[in-house]
Amino acid sequence: MLTTWLGTVNPRDTGAPEGSLTYFDQNAYAPGGSARALSMDGTGQLYVPPNCAQGAPCKLVVALHGCLSAQQLLGTAFAEKGNLDTYADTNNLVVLYPQAVSSIRPVNPQGCWDWFGCTGSDYAIRSAPQMTAVVNMVQALGG
Repeated sequence: MLTTWLGTVNPRDTGAPEGSLTYFDQNAYAPGGSARALSMDGTGQLYVPPNCAQGAPCKLVVALHGCLSAQQLLGTAFAEKGNLDTYADTNNLVVLYPQAVSSIRPVNPQGCWDWFGCTGSDYAIRSAPQMTAVVNMVQALGG
């Protein structure tokens, strides 16, 4: 996957990831200011390798979890076991892990990203509420 996006990719770090996984407020990026109203968690996760934290030029990867895979159920397991962070360390990649969440309204019991219209009829277009929030996050990171 990474070679398709980036071309040449350095081998992964075989040790523990060296960067930091932090939480950030997703409400700040959600249209209307409420991530929960979009079936998104109030916090997302961001992995920053040491080189990127020290100002090296870095690329951004956005990793969207699957249904039943959000931090609401798995904590940091998607980020920690998904193996992107080990490639991030050796390839100067910042990894954004936005978080969807299970909700009753909108109806999204499995915490999926909206591929089925739970946030409205515009779910599949560029200006869809969840994707607008993710794009806002990317732009805030300089992407």
